[in-house]
Amino acid sequence: MPDIPLSTTDKALVAAILPVYNEGKHIRGVLNALHHVSLLREIIVVDDGSEDDSVEQILQAREEDPRIHLRLHPTNRGKGEAIFTGWRSTHSPYILLLDTDLHGLTPQHILDLCLPVLKGEADMTMGLFRKGRLITDLSHLTTPWLTGQRCLRAEILACVPPEAAVGYGFELALTAAAREHGYRIRRVFLKGVWHPPSEMHRGLRQGILWRAHMYAQILHSAYILTRLKWARVKAYLAEIIST
Repeated sequence: MPDIPLSTTDKALVAAILPVYNEGKHIRGVLNALHHVSLLREIIVVDDGSEDDSVEQILQAREEDPRIHLRLHPTNRGKGEAIFTGWRSTHSPYILLLDTDLHGLTPQHILDLCLPVLKGEADMTMGLFRKGRLITDLSHLTTPWLTGQRCLRAEILACVPPEAAVGYGFELALTAAAREHGYRIRRVFLKGVWHPPSEMHRGLRQGILWRAHMYAQILHSAYILTRLKWARVKAYLAEIIST
């Protein structure tokens, strides 16, 4: 597969940050898609205390792509902290965020996420699943603000309150911070992309417990955000609750 060209920029300006926790079965597919995108300056993979072969898979992929840099958390510290670790590891002006259990991801999807930001048409893009799997399509239709697939100006991360970005509350906190500070957000449809529900790859019981844990962190993030004196955020959260 030929590399996707830079198109709108003469040098790579984007750092991909990938938080990983026990995704040894899936991460190579995501890294393979990133491998063919030349606009990426570096691919920072933050292993958040995985107990499977995720690190081994990352190291194998690094042999084929020297842009891959591995950062390790000795224990699980949550998705938000993993992303902040990756951000502190780069000086790139643009950040690409991707989940590491994606199926159907192609270099073109990555380009679709990045180009509106690189062209100055948006400050952040949010990638929404379409025509992948019904359950994940519905999830993104009803809660688009929870998507983990984004490209953004790196400066937006400095606006995110860390206390509201714990674990899976990160995406809500990021979206709220971008809206509060007037950054332009564009939705991008990622046709054919999906990820397995927690119940599928963790088992029914563990998947249900994991999902409950995830939504508890999201609710915690919403609670923290409501305590901030952010007028736009309060209106935004009220809009979410009413839908």
